[in-house]
Amino acid sequence: MFKKFNILILIFFIFVMALYFYQFIMIYLFEGIYYFFNIRNNDPLVMTSSNLVYNFITEILLLILALFLLKKFNYTKYIKTSFKSIIKAFIFMSLSLTFTKYILDIFKIYNIFLLTDFKNIIASWNKIDYIVAISQMILFILVALTEEYLYRVTLYFKISEILNLKSNVLKIVFSIILTNILFSIAHYPIRHYNFSKLFEIFITGIYFSYLFLRTGNIYLACMMHFCFDFPILTTVNIGYYYEEIILLIISIMLIESYYMIKHYYIRLFSKYEQS
Repeated sequence: MFKKFNILILIFFIFVMALYFYQFIMIYLFEGIYYFFNIRNNDPLVMTSSNLVYNFITEILLLILALFLLKKFNYTKYIKTSFKSIIKAFIFMSLSLTFTKYILDIFKIYNIFLLTDFKNIIASWNKIDYIVAISQMILFILVALTEEYLYRVTLYFKISEILNLKSNVLKIVFSIILTNILFSIAHYPIRHYNFSKLFEIFITGIYFSYLFLRTGNIYLACMMHFCFDFPILTTVNIGYYYEEIILLIISIMLIESYYMIKHYYIRLFSKYEQS
């Protein structure tokens, strides 16, 4: 077990170092393009465009890697879903955001999730801001799909297969914790986050794992992942710590309430049939 786990960790850190190297190469590639075409790299539009191109290339490559690994390890069954499951995930997301909005309004906390004050934000936008915002939202969809496929599915199940624990509960718990420790570490070379931010990523990663494992719907985790990324649009540029916590709590309460009601309904229905 330990030998396989050490090999997995080694491969993961090679992957992280590859991200560093890739970032280094891309920086100098863009610098070379700026120099060759005599482009001012301190221009805000140039910087924004370069970041978008870099991020799109990165996420597309990572998504290809994620799909390759899913197929290689026969995990594609975990990402298959039905139209009904997508609709249920969308309804759940909408309910979570709606309840979050009302909680934030009650306690007068600034709310971005349902675009409550978005009209004031976009009033000063120009065409470029709209293009950037739409591009970033498409990027967030790619990020959500890629990271959920890579971490919540591939890495989680690979760790779960390696861990040789008698207790299934302990296996799940340790697999979730280890997966999301690595998930948070992988974000460091991308953004150079500090410890508190990495811890926040670790907690949200556990939350996404909970969504997937509790519901069996990876696309619910993807949708909520997108919601958590949405407030970091560069055209918005606000903090969203309280909204994130409240959304997390409310969504968990909704899921558990749904399963409790479902459980008691099935029990009641079965008693009715027996009588």
